[in-house]
Amino acid sequence: MPEHYQILILYRPSGPLAQSQFLANATSDETVQLVDKALQKEGFDTTIILVGDDIEDVLRRCDTSSTVIFNYCDGYHDGPSGYDPITYLYETLGFAYTGADDTTLMQSRDKSIAKAQLVRHSIPTPEYAVYNDTNVSGWNLFPAIVKPNGYHASYGITQKAVVHTPQELKRQVEYLLDEWNQDALVEDFIGGQEYRVSLWGNTELEMLPLMSVHYLKASDPELAFQDYDTKWDESRMHFEIPAPVKPAVKARIEKFAKATYRATGMRDYGGIDLRMRGDTPYILDPNHNPDISEVSFIVRMAATLGYNYGEVLARIVRLASLRRTRHHAHAAEPLVAEPALVRAVKPKSRRSVGSR
Repeated sequence: MPEHYQILILYRPSGPLAQSQFLANATSDETVQLVDKALQKEGFDTTIILVGDDIEDVLRRCDTSSTVIFNYCDGYHDGPSGYDPITYLYETLGFAYTGADDTTLMQSRDKSIAKAQLVRHSIPTPEYAVYNDTNVSGWNLFPAIVKPNGYHASYGITQKAVVHTPQELKRQVEYLLDEWNQDALVEDFIGGQEYRVSLWGNTELEMLPLMSVHYLKASDPELAFQDYDTKWDESRMHFEIPAPVKPAVKARIEKFAKATYRATGMRDYGGIDLRMRGDTPYILDPNHNPDISEVSFIVRMAATLGYNYGEVLARIVRLASLRRTRHHAHAAEPLVAEPALVRAVKPKSRRSVGSR
């Protein structure tokens, strides 16, 4: 039975319109077609909209009460910082859309914000510090891992990111400051088993079957980790779904994963990377806007429960649809009240870009 609202699939194209130099969006044009077909097969009325200069005008012609935006782009511009969220425009016009809200996406540009949220909610996460210069004399936990504080998708992370001495730490911090123009997030390196967690829901949360991660070419498994090259070459890794894990450990992972989901503002769906130290799961990286392509981790995890690709996308859309507004754009009131979040970071200027 067809749904009584239309789905607008918004994406920022790669190729000539975008001139992207980054791998993260390299397959957007192909995968968005798969999203469209999968949602149509589930009975949705869909329209693909390429984000171009007139997007605000395009969206203003739509009725917020009968439209849900499937947000299939990080923002107006691609890049290693992750987001220049177009979600601010969606919210200004009153649209329901899939995934995390604008405040959460803006905050996620700064990894230390998520770390502080985890600490504030007593969720285990590696000890950390952020450095904007090479004076790292206060750090004494080794091995440590050094990451760009404002970049996603493992940008800026090489095999030299794990350091064992103050001298190595200083060199790696200097590398991020000079080569990437980034503050350095330094963390206590957790050497235990790595897992990836996917969850979905809002009022009620469900954790999908766990995925364990194994690094195949690591000379020392205790020091193995995901750098940029490993992230984009799955031949370097082996995944197990569902991961073999003791019930008590699984319960502990689920407890802290759900707490992370809520503490960091995830919505509809989200991903979390964690590692074990003994029986304690340490949250490494909450992902508020994870990949949901046909080969993504959340889709692979859901497949073990019998979900096909369209059913995964449909569930996410239906969660977002509960936030549709009653009237067109500015006169709208939420159908379902969601906790209000203060917009902590507001860019000095935003380009209004839209459909071409």
